[in-house]
Amino acid sequence: MRFRDDRNVRWSVRRRWLPWRRRASVPDWGPGFDGSSLGDDPISAVIGIVLAVLMLPVLLLALVVGLEFLLLLLLVPIWVFMRALFGLPWTVVTRRDGKIVHEEAVRGWRESADRIEAIAAQLRDGRDLAAIRSNR
Repeated sequence: MRFRDDRNVRWSVRRRWLPWRRRASVPDWGPGFDGSSLGDDPISAVIGIVLAVLMLPVLLLALVVGLEFLLLLLLVPIWVFMRALFGLPWTVVTRRDGKIVHEEAVRGWRESADRIEAIAAQLRDGRDLAAIRSNR
């Protein structure tokens, strides 16, 4: 659930589906860089080889991110099944302007939905996070 409070602060209260956070990010190379402007002369070949060596870490990072994505695709159904079958708690995460400010474990799908609604209502009413933490 995403909303803005009366002070125009952006809030997000949601479930975390997996027990870890993604940490990999790919850098932005800026507009117009496509790597296709190399010529056919020997200097361009040397520049191309140097750029290929410099791009190797970026390509390895892209490979790691891609493999992590495939792992997520495999684990999400298993993890949701485990939560449903064994009653593992859902992590309810509260973010303020994109930064995590509060987390709590809530057992059950409906209970976590109710807790998300309760946290969102309290934040909309202007209550601070200390009151929300004490009102589990």
